[in-house]
Amino acid sequence: MISVDLHLHTCYSYDCATPLHEVVRSSRRAGLDCIAVTDHNTITAALRLRDVAELRVIVGEEISTTHGELLGLFLNAPIQAGLSPLETIGRIKDQGGLVCIPHPLGRSPFPASAEMGTMKDGRFIPSLRVTRANRLLTADVIERVDLIEAINSRSPFTSTWNAVRALVAQCGLPATAGSDAHTAREIGRARVVMDDFHDAASFMAAISSASVSGRRSSLFIHLASTGARLRRRTC
Repeated sequence: MISVDLHLHTCYSYDCATPLHEVVRSSRRAGLDCIAVTDHNTITAALRLRDVAELRVIVGEEISTTHGELLGLFLNAPIQAGLSPLETIGRIKDQGGLVCIPHPLGRSPFPASAEMGTMKDGRFIPSLRVTRANRLLTADVIERVDLIEAINSRSPFTSTWNAVRALVAQCGLPATAGSDAHTAREIGRARVVMDDFHDAASFMAAISSASVSGRRSSLFIHLASTGARLRRRTC
């Protein structure tokens, strides 16, 4: 079994100042075997770390679409920002990548008792309240993505964590976990423990029996991202 953090950032993201060597050091300190480097709208750091780090790296990208952010995993080339969700999904899959919906119910409180949606003809139809929380959560998008982030350490509210668990259980997508780290000390706060894998296909086979876990980061950790934006420097 291996331990994987499937969502973290480096100084190649506009709101993160963590240098690449510190990403590797903190990942090792956290006992991780593998990380997915998912910077905003770039795969530069992921490619660099994949080629030089003594740590397995999944090349990922947190991609800004017209309706919110999607994670692409196992990428070979960057996906441009600003495309529609379905176009973004298509481009990820064209290169054999996997698509994940990160922080599906956002950072605000969301009641765990809210209706998540219904199944109709084998298709999950999200409720209007769910779609209002995240415009990516439509039936067309959900049936085309591969994964959904069940645990995101930067989502600070217990009610939202519980609501996401209910959403994941109903929509039927495999669950992932990621720290969404924008500072070194956050790395590894969420993780997936799973059978080993070597590519996107074997990852999907392993994730079905994986366990996800994590702990919430402080709400004040977002101040570090604000500071990184204000102090923006070349990585």
